[in-house]
Amino acid sequence: MKVILIFFALTILLLGCKQSCINSSVKPVFVGFAPSDIDTLVIRAYKANDNFVHLIDTMLIVSAGPALYDTSGDTTVVDVGGTSDGSGDPRYNIVAGYDWQIYIPALNRTITLSQIISPQTGHAGRICWNAIKSFVLDGQFIVPELAETNKWYTSGYRAYIQY
Repeated sequence: MKVILIFFALTILLLGCKQSCINSSVKPVFVGFAPSDIDTLVIRAYKANDNFVHLIDTMLIVSAGPALYDTSGDTTVVDVGGTSDGSGDPRYNIVAGYDWQIYIPALNRTITLSQIISPQTGHAGRICWNAIKSFVLDGQFIVPELAETNKWYTSGYRAYIQY
């Protein structure tokens, strides 16, 4: 009887405990770009809502790795924080809490991505992800859809960048 009571108590305790969900990332999707245009990217994280004044971090992304590039036709999805073995560093993902610039050196072009709205949620038990409700891409308000593909590194929320 004690074993059954302990089991029920532990079950209620575990189901009642919430853990914070993980921030979803935004994957840049380049449409109409030549591979040589986007083989090198510079991603900059800025303090959120600060008009891109206070730089927090900069990362250099090259198609040779460790980021993952997936091209189909004229469209390339870039998983900034991914690696082919799945050991990517989550610090190198485009997530809420910062404003972002994506610089394309070959074209001397800067794309801005800011105001990422991703309400923090909690969930009992399993790993969960915070949804991205909206963001601003080059001054345009975007409500992204969650793209689910058969590849983990192309699935997720996307920021479509046209040539």
